[in-house]
Amino acid sequence: METFVIDIPVPSMGATVSELTIIDIVVQAGERVSKGQKLAEMESDKSAFDFESPCDGVVREIIGRAGDIMPSGALFMRMETGDQSLRHLQNSGVHSAAAAAAPAAPATPAAPAAPAGMVAGTQDSGHRTQGFAAPAPAASALQPFSPSALSSARPPVNAASELSHPPFSALKRASGPLWTPRAVKLAQDAGLDPASISGIEATGPGGRVSGDDVTAWLARRASSAPFATAVTANAAANVSIGGVDAGMVCIAGVGYAFPSGVRSNKEILKEFPDMTEAEVIKLTGIRERRYAAEGETATSLALTAVRHALAQAQIDAGEIDGVIMATLIPDQPVPSMASALARQLGIPRALAFDLNAACAGWLYALEVGRSFIRAGTAKKLIVVTAELLSRITNPKDHATAFLFGDGAGAAILTDAAGGHRLARMALSGDADQFEAIQRPGGGAQCPFPNKNGDDHGKFYLQMNGAAVFKHAVIAFAAIIEDTLKRHGLKPEDIAWIVPHQANERILRAVSKRVGIPYERFVVTIGKYGNTSAASISMALGWAAEERIFNGGDNIIFCSVGAGMTFAGGLLVW
Repeated sequence: METFVIDIPVPSMGATVSELTIIDIVVQAGERVSKGQKLAEMESDKSAFDFESPCDGVVREIIGRAGDIMPSGALFMRMETGDQSLRHLQNSGVHSAAAAAAPAAPATPAAPAAPAGMVAGTQDSGHRTQGFAAPAPAASALQPFSPSALSSARPPVNAASELSHPPFSALKRASGPLWTPRAVKLAQDAGLDPASISGIEATGPGGRVSGDDVTAWLARRASSAPFATAVTANAAANVSIGGVDAGMVCIAGVGYAFPSGVRSNKEILKEFPDMTEAEVIKLTGIRERRYAAEGETATSLALTAVRHALAQAQIDAGEIDGVIMATLIPDQPVPSMASALARQLGIPRALAFDLNAACAGWLYALEVGRSFIRAGTAKKLIVVTAELLSRITNPKDHATAFLFGDGAGAAILTDAAGGHRLARMALSGDADQFEAIQRPGGGAQCPFPNKNGDDHGKFYLQMNGAAVFKHAVIAFAAIIEDTLKRHGLKPEDIAWIVPHQANERILRAVSKRVGIPYERFVVTIGKYGNTSAASISMALGWAAEERIFNGGDNIIFCSVGAGMTFAGGLLVW
């Protein structure tokens, strides 16, 4: 049978959708595929779907990689086929299998030369796309995003007595998922053999059974108490990180807290009868989030997190030189929430201030604190974050109603040897995306709603989901790749990624783009939602409590926030 090579373009999703994000590519060049077989997973700002093969054939070339944003009509894949119904898609420069040798690696994204128009594929419940007509006019070639484009409740544990645990990969039952060390311990403390337990949900990183899962399995209910995390003193505190001596600044203790209220998808969906819970989970990865009840404040959550962090660090509040608070919604604008916290901690003379870098805020605060210690301004600092996003989330806004939750996290930074070694956090931004995430109301320009209430929406968070998704995938990946380059590391040298908990689909795309398995991403968005500046500190605290980190683990932080603000760097456990 005569075969020929066809150009398969990125599908068109209608007049209002000009580009799509490649979430995952599940085939490789040289692989034989069948008509209807899934080739990739794509997403527009309106839906996510599986991109299916239009014919039987052999994949000859894949243009781009996971995480790329490609215009509709741009060349996505070349395939060798004998399907005469697709002759109109034939690549005029390649006529035979011999001339269509598969490349060793995907090429850089580029637009094809003027194949003539492709109509929208047939849709199956928003999850499949197939059926091709004439290709659409090619969009302009994508410009690759280079890293330089970022414009250059557990009781306190004595760190000295903390037991080491076996390699994480060893904590596996004879059959079934991995268990975290804490999960194993909780089961054993209850007099159970983990290997004998079945029917337990596994929500930890990489589908592992976590301590939370064991607690829920034993008690048949989720815990509502704030957690404190155990911190292991690092005996190799003075070892350099990627050639940079980071022993001078360490994280000596961490803690986190979340409010008592649980807000499920089912409750939020009452405002969106055209959506299902399965769709929410597929698009965001979120099953529930925590909402502060009446009387709970951001300061009270921050205080709980800080007290746990101090206990883990075995440091008295009186030794603290300053409090740096990252938040986008303090309990009151003036004075700072850091000052309120300093007063409640009994350290009224400590330096105290707030900063707002939105979702990247805690990493910005870590770098400010690290710089203060390196400069001699302070020796011991509290870097804390707390967000009550439920107070400014519009329950009727499809773009934001499902995303946000409340929570707090804290770290104690010191100049002493020991603890977890903190390298420099790289900070940057892209103010051209100022409007992508914003809350226009509440500032000097619009301090109060109009009397008629017609501008009430300005006082809620507003988000352009398509713009955020597009920039977040590329920026997250660039931050991770920059961190690897800065410290002379390779992807296989990284034990864990602790990212801002923006959206599970974003994180999966980032994982593919940087070549670090998703199982090594600490993901807590399913239970806490997106808590803005608090999300990394909460994920770090949760992972530390589960004891999934081992001494010497290289951990990368990365975040993208409103502004836009970018931040990321290395922590050695």
